[in-house]
This record gives sequence, structure tokens and C-alpha cells, in this order.
Amino acid sequence: MRYDVSIVPTRLNPDLTPELEREVKFFLKWGYLVVENALTNEQVETLRSALDETFARTKTQFSHQLLEEDERFTFLLDNPPVLARMKAILGNCVQLHSATARVTEPGAPDQSWHRDGPWPVDPDGTPFGSIPGQINCGYYLDELTMENGPIVVVPGSHRAPFKPPEGYPRFPDEQFILAKPGQAILFNGWLYHRGAANKSESRRRVCLMCYQNAWMKSREPFTGPLASRLREHGAAEQKLLLGGVPQW
Repeated sequence: MRYDVSIVPTRLNPDLTPELEREVKFFLKWGYLVVENALTNEQVETLRSALDETFARTKTQFSHQLLEEDERFTFLLDNPPVLARMKAILGNCVQLHSATARVTEPGAPDQSWHRDGPWPVDPDGTPFGSIPGQINCGYYLDELTMENGPIVVVPGSHRAPFKPPEGYPRFPDEQFILAKPGQAILFNGWLYHRGAANKSESRRRVCLMCYQNAWMKSREPFTGPLASRLREHGAAEQKLLLGGVPQW
């Protein structure tokens, strides 16, 4: 199948600054990373408006194929502060796995511990070195508090060779991440994680962009009008992110 070969990076790994090197080491060890200044105040407001309108139109808690819902979500595809860190961890050949959003209503219960992929984790790694299968990026549009249900993670659990327990039992080293609007939370898809119960009187809103190596299968087909247009006429990086190389 033919494709534009110019969209394939000529180097697999980017050059990293000392700061990025530290962040990559932290992420590989603990399985998550908080990115400061991932969004401007204006971008946060733009996403809030777009998600509120999407929620009012669709009447659903989850928005799948988020890029097709509103063009105001488009910039999240290749948002520089996040994409730079995705490349630092995964290499330059990165592809979008999925783009979704969630609106959690007041009274929503605790989520169960889970991982986002079915693949096993081998404590000995793989013959050529173990890398994350996918990395999630959560843009929380409301300040997370202990009342409205922050994301909860078990640092280092992405290396555990067994699946998380059923339900939401407490872990002695679990961490509640109280993210603020403008920050982004990256976390390995194999990290034990869950959303805590929303005991507040307000909704909790988040946009979730998930990335992976470009030669892996994506969850979304990216065949909608907006994604198709970007894959055909967008920048080289956007084409690659949306599956512009159909076969590797």
C-alpha cells in the first residue's frame, strides 16, 4: 500500500535535554509523569466549551473519536509539550491510539483498578528491551480534589507481572494525583489506575489522548472526516500520528 515516505522520521530517537532525560527516567521507573504548562489558560477554556457542548449534544458520559466531535479538540493531536515527552519515551515514530473524553457526574462511584491493555507484563522484559505499549495523557479540565475524584495510581505497578485486584482495595503506596487545569498527566497504560468517586456537586471533565508506537494497531480507525482530512492534507507529523503509514 502506497504512502508518503517523507512522513517517516529519519531518526528513531530524538535528542533529549537534561530535563527530558530526568522526566523519562522518572516515567520509566514509576509509570506516570505530571507535565506542567501542557495547556494555556485560553486552551483550557476552549476545551471546556467544546466538551460541554459535546456533552450537551451527545447526552453521553463518554466521547469516543473525540477529534470528530469538534474541531477545537484538534490541537491536542500534536500538542507540543505532550508530544515532545511522548517522543522522548517512545521514539519519533509515534501514532495516536485513541482520542476520548469523559464527563463524570456528581455521585459517580469509585472505579475499579484496571490496566488499559490485555498484554502480559514479563518481569524479564523482552529480547530487545521492554517499552510501554501505550501511554495515556489526561488533560483534566477541572482541578482535581479529594472530593471530586482524582485519578489514583500505584507507582511502579506497570512492571507487575499480574493484573490488578478486583474492586478498589487500598494500596499502601497508592497516590492520588491532584492535577490542576493546564497540567497533563501521562501514565503507562499498564499502570494500575482508577478514578476515585465524585463526592462533590460538580462534574469532573477530562480529555484523554493515548499514544503508541506507530507500527502498533490503533483502537480507532481514524476514518472520520476530520481525521481523514488531516491524514491527507495535514502536516507530516499529523499524518504519521493518524496512521498515514498503513503498514510497516
